[in-house]
Amino acid sequence: MKVLLAVHGYPPELCGGTEGSTQALARSAAAGGVEVMVVAGSLEHGEEFSVSEDVDRDPQTGAGVRVRRMHRSDLYFDHWHKLHSQDVGQAFTDILEEWRPDVVHVMHWLRLSDDLVLRAARAGIPSLVTLNDHLTSCLLSLRVHPEREAPCEETHSAMVCMACAGALPPRTPWVPLEQQMVLFAERKARLDRELDLAQYRIVPSLAHGEALARHTGRSQGALVIPPARAERLSPSPPLPAPDGDQPLRLGLWSGGGAAKGARSILSALIRVVDAGLASPVELHLAGIEPMDMSAVDLPKGLCCIQHGPFKHDELSQHPVTRVHAALVGSLAPESYGLVADEAFELGLPTLLPSAPALVERFQDQAGVDFYDPASEASLVEALGALCARLPQPLSARGDIAPSMQALTAMHMGLWERACAAPVPAEAPAENWFESRLRSEAQASWDRQCSQTSPEDLGFSPS
Repeated sequence: MKVLLAVHGYPPELCGGTEGSTQALARSAAAGGVEVMVVAGSLEHGEEFSVSEDVDRDPQTGAGVRVRRMHRSDLYFDHWHKLHSQDVGQAFTDILEEWRPDVVHVMHWLRLSDDLVLRAARAGIPSLVTLNDHLTSCLLSLRVHPEREAPCEETHSAMVCMACAGALPPRTPWVPLEQQMVLFAERKARLDRELDLAQYRIVPSLAHGEALARHTGRSQGALVIPPARAERLSPSPPLPAPDGDQPLRLGLWSGGGAAKGARSILSALIRVVDAGLASPVELHLAGIEPMDMSAVDLPKGLCCIQHGPFKHDELSQHPVTRVHAALVGSLAPESYGLVADEAFELGLPTLLPSAPALVERFQDQAGVDFYDPASEASLVEALGALCARLPQPLSARGDIAPSMQALTAMHMGLWERACAAPVPAEAPAENWFESRLRSEAQASWDRQCSQTSPEDLGFSPS
């Protein structure tokens, strides 16, 4: 069987949750005899559009996965106006014609194009999609309001969503409101078509599937399959109780970006320490995106240590996990919770936001507590209670997710069923003028963007 996986990034260049789970699945399927190719987006910007190829080889099994990365040349291709790319779409069609996969599995459209399932259907190839986040119902993918820094439950609609996305740079003052509304409608229609043409839709949790159905009117009855993970973490011996001047150590390793909630965690810890509920306390942060500490005044008894990026295979011995408890501060309505899985496997008491997917998976697990991410008072209270009872001995924990072998078998079974099903529904053909119009629209967007000042684009003066 030949399987093409499409994803917005791939290790080692990009190592987020979806990228890592795609790599784990690709390697495991290749080790099981499946011929796998990954088509991935890239942050490497070029003067001209190009496609590079290499082989990702699993160091344990030796199985190789062909990886073709799409290097876009247009400006700000992560912007919601740029979800469609004629260059990527044509390159994807060329790969389908050249390699002739039996099935296409789309893990993400960002940095690629919003017509991958459509192009596979035109080639008579069945497709599946895994909806790992809220891209289909949020212009920013996370459903976190960038100004309020709070989860968003707004209905997916043009005026509300465009105002939200417009709070982040680059702003687009050269695009009239009427044209932006057309772009919104086109984006939504193309993603809806992708979901309708896919033979199977997969979500990582029941709660995420329900949210997508609520926000998009689609994805009802989506299959629930957790993300693949190459290795489970082994717990280290627990840290001893703080003695004398030794601090209580807390770890957060999802990064310091606004949507990850590190700022909210730190603000709540300041209140906990100021109230005398815990001291001394060390907050250890790790992840790709650091937290800006320039305007933070830490009280005596609270220290924040940032470790920067880390390698996943070193996580169990990393300082950010050699702690008394793990914290998750995500403001997004998480689709699954890979960081929570890691904390659980490491045997750490864990404090989680009460996102529906996290409650679904962890509400009955020992040593896991929740707080309301929309309430600072709830977070302060939960942190104070957690600090008061640490160190906390935990009973043995079982597996929180299926094994890699089981997850691979689930996917291979779906791929085989998709191949055995009737040919996908006939997809609308592309009109001869569409590619020219879209290419010119992209070129016009870039020309006007390049003529706009950084201040008008919303970037702060350096």
